[in-house]
Amino acid sequence: MFVLDVIALHAFLGEVVLKVNLSLQKMPQSVDLTNIDLNFVDTERMDQISLDKNPRLMGVVRSSHQDVFADIYQNNISMAIWQRQLGPLSQYAESLLVSAPNFVFKSQGNSAQLNTTLTKLLPEAQNKALFVEDVTLLVDMFACLFDLKEVGLRLNVLSNAMCPRFHVDKIPCRLVSTYVGSGSEWLHEAHVIRDRLGLGGHVTDHNSGLHEKGRINELKAGDVALMKGDEWPTSLGRGVVHRSPSASLENKRLFLSLDMI
Repeated sequence: MFVLDVIALHAFLGEVVLKVNLSLQKMPQSVDLTNIDLNFVDTERMDQISLDKNPRLMGVVRSSHQDVFADIYQNNISMAIWQRQLGPLSQYAESLLVSAPNFVFKSQGNSAQLNTTLTKLLPEAQNKALFVEDVTLLVDMFACLFDLKEVGLRLNVLSNAMCPRFHVDKIPCRLVSTYVGSGSEWLHEAHVIRDRLGLGGHVTDHNSGLHEKGRINELKAGDVALMKGDEWPTSLGRGVVHRSPSASLENKRLFLSLDMI
């Protein structure tokens, strides 16, 4: 189903707590960054030859089940993606682009507080309650994973790319999801030239940092991704390289992000 009920949420929380606890039991109290083994574990392989012989590669995990989020605690994982279908949620999200084409919401709080605020601010339309419930669910999941009392939430209708160049976030971890439009674009580690990130030859060079034979990946609408940033304790400065996709007045996006507070 596109929205989990209360029983399913409790089941998810139980699975995640158990999985995270098992992961943490395997980790020493003090992490020795010199002995961390980072492997490229994603099943997708590059076309023809490897573009980078550097062995310090991080992997990406995908699943149609939400407990994939707990894999973000694995040292060799840089991004965990919950692949899901939005179902009737899409109807409300699409209507929001029409009824509130400039909608911008940025706040912080617990799931109950954010639920109340969104319920007041979002325009009325069919499946609004389901949409608010879904956002609240993601807030609960994110807070559970990282033991947060409050979460920073941003929900925006976008008609242009917020961050058009490839970059890495200077944070521990962020949750991103697109309800309408193109999803965030990202690169496998082997396709990145990190010392070229943000160093394009001119202002329109938005591919700076992408290997000349590299491939750009894109999250789909409905996908929910946890992306490690450079400040994750074991990232070693190799957070997920990503950028905002193009958007316009004719092709808008409804984008959600959650941050640690």
